[in-house]
Amino acid sequence: MEYIDILNENGVKTGEILSRDEAHRRGEWHRSVIAVIVDENNKVLMQQRSEVKQKFPGLWDLSMAGHIRSGEYALESLNRELNEEVGYMMRRNMQIRECRFISSFKNIHRYIEKDGTSIDEKSFYELFVIFVESKDFNIIFNDKEVQDIKWMSYFEVKKLQQENKLHPRTEWIEEVFEYLKNLY
Repeated sequence: MEYIDILNENGVKTGEILSRDEAHRRGEWHRSVIAVIVDENNKVLMQQRSEVKQKFPGLWDLSMAGHIRSGEYALESLNRELNEEVGYMMRRNMQIRECRFISSFKNIHRYIEKDGTSIDEKSFYELFVIFVESKDFNIIFNDKEVQDIKWMSYFEVKKLQQENKLHPRTEWIEEVFEYLKNLY
């Protein structure tokens, strides 16, 4: 079971620690980490969520997302989630050119549990960009988490968004691509 720190609406820890599922059921604010893996052509690695996922099955999402466990730092969560979702540990398998923290933002998105209960997931996100060489990128994904992966341009990601084929947490799109545009 995964336990997470509960935050107030300003992002300050309340001292309460709950299971992830209980935090979601109660609509409590908590911390999450997300990462966008970027290749040398400024394409981002997108994952299609497995059809067996409880939340947003089959939708496309950024490279990696997950909860920050109680007592865990954002970079620890980033490393753990990369391994779980895309079968990759940051210190192994490939040459990472750089890992940068980009920003924090908060988001509320609604999903429906299997029993029909409506859940408002409230997260404060820590957004990272990880730069890699795609020729060295040999990825093995967890088919319980991910059913497909693709390198995509800004326009391909925006097309998925227009077609309602993206996870509803989309604040990262403009921010990441604007950041990439300003690098060069």
